[in-house]
Amino acid sequence: MILPIAALVIIIVLVAATGCTSSSQGSHQPGAVSADNTTGGLSNTGVSGSASAAGTGSRGGLLVITSFRPFTLLVAPVGGDHITITQILPPGADPHDYEPTPDDAVALKNGKIFFYDGPFLEPWAADLAASTNPDIQLVTFADAIPGPVYDQMKSQYADFPNLTEDPHLWLSPQLAEYYVPYVAQQLSKADPENATDYQNNAAAFEKRLEHLDSDYKAGFSNCSTRTFLSSHAFLDYTAAAYNLTPISIAGMNPDAEPSLQQMSAIIGEAKSDNVRGVLAEPDEAEDLSKSVSAELNLPVYPFTTMEVLPAGPLTAEDTDYVAIMENNLQEMKKAMVCQ
Repeated sequence: MILPIAALVIIIVLVAATGCTSSSQGSHQPGAVSADNTTGGLSNTGVSGSASAAGTGSRGGLLVITSFRPFTLLVAPVGGDHITITQILPPGADPHDYEPTPDDAVALKNGKIFFYDGPFLEPWAADLAASTNPDIQLVTFADAIPGPVYDQMKSQYADFPNLTEDPHLWLSPQLAEYYVPYVAQQLSKADPENATDYQNNAAAFEKRLEHLDSDYKAGFSNCSTRTFLSSHAFLDYTAAAYNLTPISIAGMNPDAEPSLQQMSAIIGEAKSDNVRGVLAEPDEAEDLSKSVSAELNLPVYPFTTMEVLPAGPLTAEDTDYVAIMENNLQEMKKAMVCQ
């Protein structure tokens, strides 16, 4: 949802009035991701949940802002101990309908570089960043995919999504392999002194991503069906990369409910394509997917899109992109009855 102009003006005025003195404010804390695993943080990276901490750099020197969880998980291993991350979205916030707050503007004012998905999912991001900190370095996921590579993917995979319309790029291990070295490049641009470490960290992370991609290819090599249902359209990039067919109950936005006519068509397609399971976000309201699964007598399997930061303690595995995606692979294999 686009931030109303009047509200944006208020935010900018508040930023101008507060500046870096916001450390005394105890209101909303963007992205409650702390610097230890006991409260959902990352063990080797300074990760903060407040705008004030973004300005102080409790561990690393480079002040990095991420919009929401997937980019925190993908940027942190590359930045290592040289960066401090502030995540904009707090626990429970959904990027599909998030509206920024004055504290978010303060975080962006203090940041050096801002990693976010893009204008389709976060229409507020670029304008708010430019209004509060014109010098902040803006980095979107889609910028990491070279034009020729995108054209090749479009020609290779008939159902490859449009980068300007489907924001769920991070859920494709193959696309993440392009993103990680791009993150290193952008961090090196902002912090040349530590460029070698960023490149080395990215290379190590890329090896894990290559192994993840191999696991996905092997995991889908022997399945009873290559079609699955999803609660909303979040797996189209992954499906295109591994020759799968997704049928989404809702659209890109999980709140976009289909009409009765669309629902009837979905059920008919699922039956004709021998669908064996439904994939849905664990924290998503599952009434819609459960109604379809009941109609088709199908089980529902949890899939973690990483969009929403859970509240409360997280394990080390919860803060590891590769581990999360490996768990997602196992759920997808169940949904398609893969050996």
